Amino acid sequence: MSNFELISLETRMATDEDKHLPTYDHTKLSAINTCPTWGILRYTHHKKMPGSSRAMALDAGSAAHEAFSAVRLYQYEKFQCTNSTQRGNARFHANRLFGKERSERIYNVLSDTATHRTNSINFALETLESGDFYDDISDNRRTISNISESLIAYIDAYDMERYPIWVRNKKDPKTDIGIEIPFDIVVDIQYKYKDRVPHELSPISFMKVRFTGILDGLHWNKDDLIIIEEKTGARLDDSWLSQWILSHQITGYCIATSTFTNTKCDHALVSGMRIPIGKVPAEGIRREYVNRSPLLFEKWANWFITSVEMENTWRDDVVQAPMYTHSCNRYFRSCSFLPFCSEDSIENKLSIIDEMENDEWNPLSQ
Repeated sequence: MSNFELISLETRMATDEDKHLPTYDHTKLSAINTCPTWGILRYTHHKKMPGSSRAMALDAGSAAHEAFSAVRLYQYEKFQCTNSTQRGNARFHANRLFGKERSERIYNVLSDTATHRTNSINFALETLESGDFYDDISDNRRTISNISESLIAYIDAYDMERYPIWVRNKKDPKTDIGIEIPFDIVVDIQYKYKDRVPHELSPISFMKVRFTGILDGLHWNKDDLIIIEEKTGARLDDSWLSQWILSHQITGYCIATSTFTNTKCDHALVSGMRIPIGKVPAEGIRREYVNRSPLLFEKWANWFITSVEMENTWRDDVVQAPMYTHSCNRYFRSCSFLPFCSEDSIENKLSIIDEMENDEWNPLSQ
């Protein structure tokens, strides 16, 4: 990444006229950087190996994220909505997040006589139980029961009044709010290659693409915007924290937030929830601030350029793409594309691609 000199980085909201631009999201960019073969097969060509096993960690994380959004929705409606327009906006977003029939079922668990703690717990647990997640006999850790216990600890540590939900326009019944908020921006970068000699004669390269994603939570921290990024996992030790200190995901989301709100955003709160929660529930929740400096924004741009250029190089010749073998056992699981990469014959590799299943990834449709 160090062979680029960043000339400029500009962003703006995407419009219908930008639909023709190549589109990237953090998952795709990160995958290509982790291993170009895996990233391009999975997220450029949307391929997966036939009979791929269920990814329980991802499924449990998705189920928990739905419950997190329910907690935010409860916070928004009960602590910020002061009139019928705003309460109507809360219901509008409940339907957006869960669908009308399911959101009605979730709202039915609320009681006028219950405490906010009881109501928010019931609200979150009904969201979990009415969703698509189901227990798997092969995994006794990521279960509905264990996720429920973790969610109760999460709510006990959640301060409903500390970080108000961001709202674009309080008078608009369909306004954007900072709960699972999608973004779609145009990233316009100018850069030079440092390793071309003489450097001062190196031409300027241009890159204009779309960058998309979904923020878990966007809040106010007094007068500043703050992203709250939710994470689930089995461990919340210092090594877990270290992956977020310089995370390109957080940096890119700060850039996107500054673009679609037109308000500076340069810090985030990473919120971790352990599944299962553990013997001491309070120790299964961890929240840490991470800040972003101008240098990290520049580093993100260099990483972005690197990922896009790798895809451009190998998109149409993935059988020749580099294999980063340190990634063959990501998260202590063998990569599903290992049989493809282990095959010596290009002809056989192409045959394996033909037998792969199509499974398109798009964060805005998740």
